[in-house]
Parts: sequence; structure tokens; C-alpha cells
Amino acid sequence: MHFSRLASSFILVLTAVACSDSEDSAPVTTANPNQPSTASGGSAGTAGSAGTGGAAGAAAPTPSVGGSSSSEAPPDPVLNQGGSTASDEGSSAGAAGTGEPPANDAGPPPSDDTTMSFFLSSRGSGDGGNFGGIAGADALCETLATAVDPALAAKTWRAYLSTSTENARDRIGAGPWRNAAGVIIANNVDELHDQAAGGTSEANYPLNDINTALREDGSPLPAQPVLHDILTGSNLDGTLSASGTCSDWTSNTGTTRNGHSNRAGGGQNPSSWNSAHDTGCGEPTPAGTNFQTGTVSQGGGAGSIYCFAAD
Repeated sequence: MHFSRLASSFILVLTAVACSDSEDSAPVTTANPNQPSTASGGSAGTAGSAGTGGAAGAAAPTPSVGGSSSSEAPPDPVLNQGGSTASDEGSSAGAAGTGEPPANDAGPPPSDDTTMSFFLSSRGSGDGGNFGGIAGADALCETLATAVDPALAAKTWRAYLSTSTENARDRIGAGPWRNAAGVIIANNVDELHDQAAGGTSEANYPLNDINTALREDGSPLPAQPVLHDILTGSNLDGTLSASGTCSDWTSNTGTTRNGHSNRAGGGQNPSSWNSAHDTGCGEPTPAGTNFQTGTVSQGGGAGSIYCFAAD
């Protein structure tokens, strides 16, 4: 009887020891009172963390509020909102998602037009100072320009001629103007007319030079015979001259003012390209005669005019 009780007590002790050993083998986890409870199988990341949660269990963890869990997929680079990706470069969406273009997306500056925008007419009207009015003189400029290059018809061609109602300087646009060789002869209206000794016009339109004021085909007026008289009806500053305008370019009688295309010669202002001296309005007879009094050739000329593109 006593042996049976001792055996039973011994068995109870062994059982207690075995249970104690089993509990000691399990990891001890101390509960964090600040950690919210999570689904079985792992703890979720703290609020606002990016993938700092516990190990994944059998079921996917619920993403924490305010940040992504370790199981969240990275944002799609194409659908990324609020900023550009490598595929967005050069688009209208800016790097900050504001819709502003990138700094390097301004585009190239407008190209400079290097085509001809100034020339001497290779011929006159054929009737001295009578061009059929100022509109006829403009038409002559356009005809000669487009005969060289049809693309030049896109420009607005104006004859450099003053009338009783308009100054030559106000007809030709703002500049710059280039000759048939693509060389700038003046950058603006003021520079073109600054003809005082050492004035700014000489920088691009030198004195005693036949290679600046070229004809529409790119050729210079010959030095001999002298044909440098160019009709203008203008003063040095490009305003209407009191010398006359051949009745606003409708008559072959009377007088007008001309300039020297090579900026050399005689007269009151021999180096002026637009107002060197007076000349007649008649057509030389026979045609081609030079230095004939009362005609456009009396100082050495053929009744030519300057042509400018006003745009």
C-alpha cells in the first residue's frame, strides 16, 4: 500500500518536471503595451514605417496606417504621381509635378534670317523718275527680288523713296538688313542714317566701297562707267527732301535728290548713300546715255533705287 503511494508520487513529480522543461523551450515574448495587436503569424510595422514590420505569417499582414508594409509593391514608375520619372523627361510635366516645363525644354532661339533684305535695283523704271507712283516702285523691288529667288516673295519689299506724305526711313521696317551676300549693311534705322563723320553707319556700310550695296543678283555696280547715283528724294536723315520727288514718282520732269551707292564722289554730301546731291527726273535719250543733264543720269546713274525688306 505504501509502495503504491510512493510510486504514484514519483510519477507526479516526473510529470511536473517534464511539463516545466517543455515550457522553458518556447521563446519568451514580452508584450509591448504601445504595439497594436496584429494578425497571427507576424507583427505589423509601426505607423508610417516602410517595411519594418515583423515576419510574415500564413496570411498577408494588413498594411499599417500612414506607411507601406514590407509586402507592398513599389510604386509603378509610369503611374508615379507628383513627380517625373525617366520616361517623363522633356514632357510638359515638371519634376515637381507642377506642370511647368523642365528648364532644358525651352527650345532653341529663333534662327536669324540671313537671306537678302536689301539691294540696289539693277535697272530703273525706264521712264526716269516716273515709276507709276510709290506703289509702282515697290512692285519693281518685288519683281527683281523674286526673279532671283521666288522665296523672297514672302518678304514685303519697299522702295527707299520719300513722298509728300511719307518719309523713306519710315517705309523700310526696323532692320537689320542684309545684302545679297548675307552681310548686314545696318542693324536698325538710326544706325543706317547716322552719316556724320565717323557715324555708326560706316561700321557696316563703309565709304568708297562698291561691294556693300549689291544688286539683287549679288553683283556690284561698276566703278566705270560711274552709275552710283540712286534716286531717294530724301535728306541725310531719311526724311522728305525739298529738292522734289518727281511728283511723287509719277513724272519724268522736275528734280529730286539722290545718293551715292559707293559712298564716294561729288556733290554737297559726296559720302552719303542717300543724299549726295540733286538730279533730274528725265529718262536719258537715247537709252543708256550717261551724264545727260536734266535726267537721272546727269551725275552718273541709271535711275536705280534702293530696295529694303520691311519685315
